[in-house]
Amino acid sequence: MTLDKNITKLAHRIRRETESVIPFQQAWLTAAGQFGALPVHTMAPQERIPLRAEYTGESAAAAHSAIARDTHGLGLDHCSDEQRAFRALLALALFNGNVYTGPTARWNYAVVAAYDPVMSPRRDQLVMVAERAPENVATRLLPVEVDGSRGIPGLRHEVSYTCHGQQSLCLRHLPTGAMLTITGDPDACQRGSKRSFIPRRHYPTIDHKVTEHERRALAAVPPMSHDATALLAGLVPRYNLVDRRGRWATSLSWDPLERPGSEHRREPDVRMDGAVRRLWGSGDSWALRWNGFPEPHDLAIALTHREVGIKGARLTLSGDVFRVTLGTASLDLSDEKG
Repeated sequence: MTLDKNITKLAHRIRRETESVIPFQQAWLTAAGQFGALPVHTMAPQERIPLRAEYTGESAAAAHSAIARDTHGLGLDHCSDEQRAFRALLALALFNGNVYTGPTARWNYAVVAAYDPVMSPRRDQLVMVAERAPENVATRLLPVEVDGSRGIPGLRHEVSYTCHGQQSLCLRHLPTGAMLTITGDPDACQRGSKRSFIPRRHYPTIDHKVTEHERRALAAVPPMSHDATALLAGLVPRYNLVDRRGRWATSLSWDPLERPGSEHRREPDVRMDGAVRRLWGSGDSWALRWNGFPEPHDLAIALTHREVGIKGARLTLSGDVFRVTLGTASLDLSDEKG
C-alpha cells in the first residue's frame, strides 16, 4: 500500500473514532503527521519552524532565523546559487575521508563529524553550530597556508564576534562569494557587538586573494552538472538530521537513535581498511561509499523524504546500492565494501 493510501486509510479511521466530528482535511493532516509526510509547502512559517527544529536539532531561535514567508518548505535547500555551489564543494570536503587519495582528501575535513555540528542553512549563508569548539572546526576548514594543500581553496576569515558569550567566525569563500558562519551559540545570534577582522590564528583573511595553487586545487575537482550540484549541496544540510519519528538518522559519527545492532557501523581502522568515505564522480554521475555511520538507507531516505528531502529527488534500490536521482543526475549510496 502506498504512503498516500496509508495516510487516507488512517484519516478515515480517525474520522470514525471521533464520530466524524473532525473534518476530513484535519484528520488527513493528523494522519500525515503520524507518517512523517506533512505537506510542508502548505504550512505557515510559524508551523514550519518547530517541525524543522525537530529534524535538524536547531534551537527554535535558529530555525526561526532561517524560515521566512517566502522560504520553500523547511528551507534546507532554499538558497542562492552562490550558496548551492559552495555547499556542493563543501560536501566533497565533509564526505571524503582523509585517507582517500583524491584531491579533496587533502582538505582533511571528514574529521569535522567528531564535533557533531548542527547545520542551520539559510538562504544567503550556511551556519554551523559547533557548541564545543567553533574555532577548532574553523581550523579544519580554513587554509593554514594558501598553497592549495590544506583547507577549502579560497575560503577566508572575514570577521569574528562574540554573542551570548560564545564565539562566532564568519568565513567567506572567495570563488563563489558564499558565506559560512561557525558558531558556538546555539541560537546562532549575529548581534555580537565586539567584532574583530583580525583572526586569533594565522588564517588568511578576505584581503588575501585566491592563489594560483588554490586555483589548481579547484580545477582538480571534476565538473558537476546543475542537477548534480543540487544533489551534492543537499548532503550538507542533512549532515546531522534525526527523523522526528525515530526511524532514521544521518549523523556521521554515531547513531543518535542508538538502535540495536548499530555498533556494527563503527568506523574501521583506516590504516588497515582504507578510505572511510569516498564521494566522487563527474558531470551527472556521482557515488558516495563509506564505512561507519550512517546507514546508506538512512541517508537515502533523508535526501528523498516527504518533509525534509530535496524537492524532486527520487529513490531506487539496485542490489545493495541506493540510487538517488534528481533530474538527469544520480548519486549512488553504498557501503565501502559494496
